[in-house]
Amino acid sequence: MTAVIRDERAFEEFYDLHAPAVARFAWTLSPTAEGAQDILQETFLTAWNRRASIRLVAGSALPWLLTTCRNHARNHARRERRWNQLLELREESIAADASNGAAAADLRWALEAIAGLPEGERRVCELCLLQGLTYAEAAEVLGLTGAAVGKRLQRARTRLREEAGE
Repeated sequence: MTAVIRDERAFEEFYDLHAPAVARFAWTLSPTAEGAQDILQETFLTAWNRRASIRLVAGSALPWLLTTCRNHARNHARRERRWNQLLELREESIAADASNGAAAADLRWALEAIAGLPEGERRVCELCLLQGLTYAEAAEVLGLTGAAVGKRLQRARTRLREEAGE
């Protein structure tokens, strides 16, 4: 327990030391304040999860943090593109299926059902099913293992099937 507390305090100091530089870098990589904040949080979540294996360069973790920040920014941009493409496809699909009300209703039902899932399962569905991320990519974003992502997705699919009455 004491080691965990020391770890947390050390990480707080680590965060306080490096967060301003990483935040400035994230701002240069993201078109929005919210995106920069997400990238900053994802960077330090990765740092926390990998704190035992961070590679120092000339005694500093900043190069590792900036590289990790850049990678998260790229992933964030890719997710945004995929999400926007999905929304466009959804709108096109709903418009194209106006004559086929059942398909449009099914699509709306599926999106609403996913939105109603518990947070962990909903995030996994959004990342894997809607945005097309692999289990490994989703695990990286969520700070989980690939197996945990797979299990959450399995539970989500089971809930969705039950809700659909299958």
